[in-house]
Amino acid sequence: MTGSFLGKEFMKSIRFLKRYLKGNYLRAIGMVIFALVAVSLNLISPLILSYFIDYVIDQQPITSPITQKVFDFLGGVPYLRTHLWVGALLIIGVYTLLAITLFLRQYLSGKMSENIVYRLRNDLFRHIQRLPYSYFGKKKTGELIQRCTSDVDQIRRFTGNQLQQLIRSITLVLFALTILSRIHQGLTLRAVILMPILLFYAYFFFKKNQKVFREMDESEERFTAMAQENLAGIRVVKAFGREKYEVDRFEKHNQELRGNVFRMMKLLSMYWSTSDVISMCQMLIVLFSGISLCRNGELSIGSFFLFVNYEGNMLWPLRQLGRILADFGKCGVSIQRLEEILEEKEEDLESGKEPVLHGAIQFDHVSFRYPDGKDDVLDNVSFEVKPGETIAIIGPTGSGKSSLVHLLTSLYDYQKGSIKLDGVELREINKKYLRKHVGIVLQEPFLFSKSIYENIHLSNPSSTKEDVEKAAETAAIHSVIESFDAGYDTLVGEKGVTLSGGQKQRIAIARTVLNDNQILIFDDSLSAVDSETDAQIRKALQTLQQGVTTIIITQRVNSAKDADCIFVLENGKITQQGSHEELVNEDGLYARVNHIQSSYILEERHDNETI
Repeated sequence: MTGSFLGKEFMKSIRFLKRYLKGNYLRAIGMVIFALVAVSLNLISPLILSYFIDYVIDQQPITSPITQKVFDFLGGVPYLRTHLWVGALLIIGVYTLLAITLFLRQYLSGKMSENIVYRLRNDLFRHIQRLPYSYFGKKKTGELIQRCTSDVDQIRRFTGNQLQQLIRSITLVLFALTILSRIHQGLTLRAVILMPILLFYAYFFFKKNQKVFREMDESEERFTAMAQENLAGIRVVKAFGREKYEVDRFEKHNQELRGNVFRMMKLLSMYWSTSDVISMCQMLIVLFSGISLCRNGELSIGSFFLFVNYEGNMLWPLRQLGRILADFGKCGVSIQRLEEILEEKEEDLESGKEPVLHGAIQFDHVSFRYPDGKDDVLDNVSFEVKPGETIAIIGPTGSGKSSLVHLLTSLYDYQKGSIKLDGVELREINKKYLRKHVGIVLQEPFLFSKSIYENIHLSNPSSTKEDVEKAAETAAIHSVIESFDAGYDTLVGEKGVTLSGGQKQRIAIARTVLNDNQILIFDDSLSAVDSETDAQIRKALQTLQQGVTTIIITQRVNSAKDADCIFVLENGKITQQGSHEELVNEDGLYARVNHIQSSYILEERHDNETI
C-alpha cells in the first residue's frame, strides 16, 4: 500500500486535490506569491544585519555596485556608522512587511482550504444520499460519519497549513543556497553535507508514518461506530442493564485507538529527536568551518553570521519536511478513504418511465436474494393486486415479507421473474417517481429531531396545516397531539425518543398518508398500536384512501382479516391465499395463527371482566 502510494496513489491524490481546487486558483496563486514574498523578507533581515556588520561596523570595502547604490541611497557608510538606528529601522520595517505578508498568506490559504472542504462535504453528502440502499447494509453509520468528519478535517489541515509550509520549505532552502553559494561555495557545500541524510530520513518517516496513520484512522473509525451505535441504542442498554458491558466494550476500542496514537507519537518523537541530532551535527560543521575560515581571513564576520543564520533557517524547514510529508501521507490515506465512498456507483434516479399509476401490481414468478446472501428469500412468488384493492401478507418472521417491500420500492432488484405496476416493468420506472407514488410506513419508523408538525409535513411540503391535521386524524393521533402542551409544535427529540412506540408509528402513518400515494404499504407498522386503534386507523384509511391500493404486511390476523385478499408467506413462498373466512376454514398457518391469537384475546377479555 505505501509503495504504490508514491506512484499511482500519489497521482490520484494530486488529481483529487486539483479537482477541488477549481474556483480557488486565484487564492492558490496569491497564497504562493505571498509565500515567496515571505521567504524573501525572511532572508532579507539577516542579510541587512550582515551588511551592516561588514560594511558599516567593520568598514570593509563594498565590491557590489548594487550594494553601493543601496548604501548611498541610505546616506552613505559614514552616516550609517553614526546612525545605526537606520539599520534597526530597516529590520523592523522588513519584519512589519513580513507580518502583513504572513497574514495575507494564511488568510488566502485558510479561505482556499475552507472552500475545498465545503465543496467536498457537499459532494460527499450529496453522493451518500444517492447511493443505493444496499450500500448502507455494508457500512456502519459511525464509519461514514468518521470519514466525513475526521478524514475531511485532515484534508483541511493539509491544504490550509502544510501545503503553504511545503512551498515555504522548498523555496527557503533554494533561495538561501543561492545567496550563500555566491558568498563562499566551499562553506555552502559543507553547509548541506548532512542534508541528504535528513531528507532520506524524512522520506523513510513518511512511508512508515502512512501505514501507522491508516491503522489509527481505522481504529478511530471502529471507535466512532461503536460510540454512535451505543448512543443510538441507549434505551436497550438501559432496559437490559448492559451499562458495564458497553463500558468495557468502549474501553477496549479506546485502548486500541490510544495504542495506535501512542505508536504515532513514538514515531514523531523518534523523528524529531534523531533529526535534531543530524541538524545539530550539521550546524556544528558550519560553525567550526566558518570559524576556521574567519581566522584565515577567507570569510568575513558578517558573512559567517549570515551562514549561521541561514543554516538555521534551512535546517528547520528540512526537519519540518518530514512532518509535512507525514501529513501528506495522512492526507493521502484520507483521500483514499473518501474516494472509496465517492467511487461507489450512484443509484440512477433520473432515467426511466413515468407512467400513470392506478395501483395494479403483478408479481410473476419473482425470485430474490440479497447481495451477500446464499439462499433466495423470495422463491417463485406470483400474485396480482387490482387497483384500489387491499391485500394483506401474513407470515412468520424471516418469511420474506419485508423483502417484498424492498422490491416494490426498488431498494433492491429482483434476480428472476417480473414485477409490473399497471403493466409497466418495475425496472423501467423512474425510481424517484416510483417512490413518490408508493408510500410506505415501516415497522420501525424514524422521526427527525423536529416538531411533530415538521415530521408529518416533510412528506408533502405543499400541504397545508389542515391537511396535516386531517392526516393525523386518519392515523388516530390528532387528539393525542392536541393534548400536548405545545400541540403540533412539540419537539419529538432524536429519533422520536420522547414518544411511545405507538405514537411514533401513528405519526409515521400520518406522514405517509399526507403524501396522497397511489400505492400504500404498511410494513408491520400497526404492531405497536392496540387492536382498537388498529381497527380505527384501518377504517379511516378505507374512507380516506378510496381507490388506493393498500398492502398490509403483518403478523396479526386482526390487522389482515378485512383485506380483500390475504396471502400467507412461508420460507419465501406463498402457501395460502384467500379471504379471512376461506383461510380460517382451511388447514394451514393462517388458521393456526388465528386460533392462537383469538384464544389470547378471549383470555385477555375474560381477565379484564374478572378484575
